[in-house]
Amino acid sequence: CGTRGIGGLVARRVLADASGIEGVLTADGKYINHIDRGTGDMVQFGVASGKTSRITNKGGDAAKEAPYEYQAFSRDGKQIAYDSYTKDNVPQLRIRNLDGSGLRTLYSEKGYDVRPLDWSPDAGSILAYRELDYSPKGGIELTLISTADGSVRVLRSIASAWVSASFSPDGRYVAFSFVGEGSLLHGDVFLMTADGRNEDVIAGHPAEDQLLGWTPDGKSLIFLSDRSGTWDIWSVRINGGKQQGEPELLKKDFGYYSKVLGFTPDGSCYYKTDTRLGGLYSGMIDLETGKVLVPPAPVTTRYTSPPNFLTWSPDGSNLAYLSHPGRIGPGNNILTIRSAATGEERFLSPRLRGVNQISWAPDGRSIIALGFTATGTGGFRIDTETSGITKLADEGVFSRLCPDGKTMVRWGAEGIIKRNLDTGEESVVVKAEPHYDLSPDGREVVFQMDGAVKTVSLNGGEPRELFSGLAQYYGLAWTRDGRYIIARAFGFANSEIWRVPAQGGTPLKLDLSVPKIMSFTLHPDNRRFAFGVYEGSKNELWVMENFLPK
Repeated sequence: CGTRGIGGLVARRVLADASGIEGVLTADGKYINHIDRGTGDMVQFGVASGKTSRITNKGGDAAKEAPYEYQAFSRDGKQIAYDSYTKDNVPQLRIRNLDGSGLRTLYSEKGYDVRPLDWSPDAGSILAYRELDYSPKGGIELTLISTADGSVRVLRSIASAWVSASFSPDGRYVAFSFVGEGSLLHGDVFLMTADGRNEDVIAGHPAEDQLLGWTPDGKSLIFLSDRSGTWDIWSVRINGGKQQGEPELLKKDFGYYSKVLGFTPDGSCYYKTDTRLGGLYSGMIDLETGKVLVPPAPVTTRYTSPPNFLTWSPDGSNLAYLSHPGRIGPGNNILTIRSAATGEERFLSPRLRGVNQISWAPDGRSIIALGFTATGTGGFRIDTETSGITKLADEGVFSRLCPDGKTMVRWGAEGIIKRNLDTGEESVVVKAEPHYDLSPDGREVVFQMDGAVKTVSLNGGEPRELFSGLAQYYGLAWTRDGRYIIARAFGFANSEIWRVPAQGGTPLKLDLSVPKIMSFTLHPDNRRFAFGVYEGSKNELWVMENFLPK
C-alpha cells in the first residue's frame, strides 16, 4: 500500500495495525524502541521483521524504573532519559542504559516538574522543560541539564507546557515550539543557538505550528501546521541558524494525532498515524414526549478527537468540553468553550498538567475541574476568560460548586462529600457510587447505589428512591429547571437515555439511541442536546521516502 505525494515523496504503509508501536526510531533505522511504562522493560520493534521483542525482561520488578510520561533516547540509541517520581512523590529526571544498567537520578527538586525532550548529540546534556508545579505564579522554563553533574542552565522561559524541542544534528542550535496562552491556540516554531541566544521565529504564521524535528542532514526543520486549513507537514530550509526561503508543503492531511518516529540514514521518515473515529453531535428533542425533533448531526470542531465531559453553562450560552490532542503528550486535554450562538471555539490554558471531570460554577464565569499537577490532583476553579486557577481542595473527583460559592461537593471512597471552602471542614452526605449530580439550587444530590437511583438533601437525611432496574450503572444530570433527572444507562451497545421526574414518577425513555456515546448534555432550554461519540482509533505505521528536500 503506497501513495505518491508532493514533489515525488512516496508514502508506504509498513504495518496495518500499529496500536502497540510507540517510541523512537533508532539511528540506523532498524528498530523502534520504547520503555514499557508498566514494567520498565525496554521493548524493541523490528522494522524489517515486524516483530516485537524485549531487550530487558524484568517484569514487575522493574516497575520502579518505568517512566511516568516522557522518555528521550540519546542520539546513539544507547541511553534513555525519562521522568519519574520518588516514593515521596517528588519529580525526578532519571537516565539509564538500554539494558537497564547505569540507572541514576540526574535531577530532582521538590515542587519542580521536569520532562526530558532531547539529548545533545554528544550526550553531554539533556534538553528538558522544568515547571514550578501548579502555582499560577509558577514559571515554565526550557533548560539544559548536564548529564555529568545534573546542573541546570535555563535557556528560555516559555508560556505553555505544550512544548516540543530538538537539538540540531550538529548540536549548535535548538529548535522549539510551544502553544501560547490566549483564547485562540497559536504556536510558532523558534530557533536559537544552543547557549540560548540569537532567537528567531521560523515560518511565522497566525496558525498553530508545532515542531516535529530536524532532517538528518540538519538543513531543514519540519513542522506540523494547520495554516492551510488541515493538519499538514511542512519543511523550511535552515542555513547558519537562519530561515532560507518560504516553507514548503511536504505532506497534505498528515493528521493532528499522527507522530513522527524518526529518520533513517537515507532520510526516509517513519511515522505512526492515529485516526480518531467519532466526534461531536447536536440535535433537538421534546423532553415531554421523548421524541426527537431534530436528529443528531455532526458538529465541526477544530480537533477531530471525540470531546468528553460536555456541559452547558447555566445560561446556555456556552458549551464546555474536553478535547484530546494527545499528540503533544498524555494528560494535555484542551478545555474548550464553544459559543452556542456562533459555534466559535475558545481554548483555555490553565497552568495545570491536565484537567478532567469539568462542570460549570453557578456564576457561569468559571469551570470547576479535577486538576493534575506534578505532585498530585486537586479540585480547581478555572476562570473562563483568563484561564487563571484557584485551588479549592486537595481532592477533586467529580467536583461541583454550590450557588453560595462556599460549599464544594465531590465524590470520594466514603461517598458524596461536602466541603466548607472557608473552614476546610468536610462531612459525608451519603454513601454512593461515582457519577452523581448536584441540584441547580444546591440543596440536593442525585446519586446511585447498587443499581438504584436516589436523591437526598445535602444536609443528610433519608434518601428517596426514584427508580431502579433500568441498568446497573448510570450517568446522572439534573435539568437546569430542576424538574427532571437525565439518566444515561451505561453498559448497553446503544446508550439508553431516560428522563426521570425529580420528585418521583415514571421514567420515560427518550427516543434517542446512539452507540458509543462518551458524554451527553441537555441544554437549559430542555430541547437542545449535544453528545460526544468515540468509535475507537486506527493506528498504522508508514514510511515517507524521498523525504529530504532536494
